[in-house]
Amino acid sequence: MAARKIPTEQRPNVRKQMDQLAFSLNQAREYFRSAESSGPTTRALMAYYGLIALANAEVLWSGDGMCSFDKRPSRFNSHGFDLVHNDSLLDYGARPKTDAKGISGLFGLWRALATHIPHYAKQTYRYSEGGSRITYGPTSGVMALKDLAHPEVPVSLLDCLRQIPSMIGALDACDEQTNLCRGVIEQHCTLTPNGSTETLSRTIMLHHLTDEALDDIGSKFRISARNVPEFRIERIGTGLAIIWEADTKTPGFAQFSMPEVFADSKEEILFVGCGDHLNEFGYYYVALYIAGMITRYYPHIWIREMRSNSKASTLIDELVDNALSRVPILTASALEQRIYLYE
Repeated sequence: MAARKIPTEQRPNVRKQMDQLAFSLNQAREYFRSAESSGPTTRALMAYYGLIALANAEVLWSGDGMCSFDKRPSRFNSHGFDLVHNDSLLDYGARPKTDAKGISGLFGLWRALATHIPHYAKQTYRYSEGGSRITYGPTSGVMALKDLAHPEVPVSLLDCLRQIPSMIGALDACDEQTNLCRGVIEQHCTLTPNGSTETLSRTIMLHHLTDEALDDIGSKFRISARNVPEFRIERIGTGLAIIWEADTKTPGFAQFSMPEVFADSKEEILFVGCGDHLNEFGYYYVALYIAGMITRYYPHIWIREMRSNSKASTLIDELVDNALSRVPILTASALEQRIYLYE
């Protein structure tokens, strides 16, 4: 209440909303436990219900009093999607429901409050009088998803899987390709005795950059015309290096934008191209909705996929496994405004 400058007389309402948040977290835990012990007939659906319980937790924490269960507008009282059929299960899609005010349903409410994580980098600070220190920290602000246009066309299950970091290995095994590109950001800074910046450089490396990724992810790098002399680009094998040597003598920093990123590890990040209308949690959200609704309302389709041990059933099984371990960490990241990384 102090951090958000909420008046004292609102204490009962704040307590009510935090009780609702605690309920959502407990509900998510129970759904996830059910998914862990269930077979393929129900586990995708249980994982989806667990995820939307965590989506509610994020909304209750990030939103105001009008986001509580008993106060939120009725336009948010639905899933927020229409399931779109196709010939292949991997091409089944989800189309967000919209009205005059935008995307509706819980998905619309969650997306209105969700953000990307900031870029983070290995940062080396050297002092002009000697000595240095290395740390990891953000090098950008956060982008709100509501500021990025969501496509009007349905987002398919395969589209989602191609944007989820933990699915890269499974996709490769199934002869499918991720849309993400591995990379790293490193920053070097020299500080004067009074703490001001003497030199600043940043290197953005993209590994194994395909022509498709170059067109997609590369288009997200945009540099102000007056700052072009501060940048150089080098093609290194199948990768790309973008080096920024900041002009610290001129007031103000360079104006440029970069692709959004998903967290991978301390040493690597994953760059996102035109799929940046959702963050990592959002892609689990849509993928589990599609998988869960198929298993719930179209069992004849799911029975056929399971019995044939199809590519789709294999990938959905992997999706659920990854969601059970990854989605709670992503929620903790959103609630605590902290990036959790695997060593």
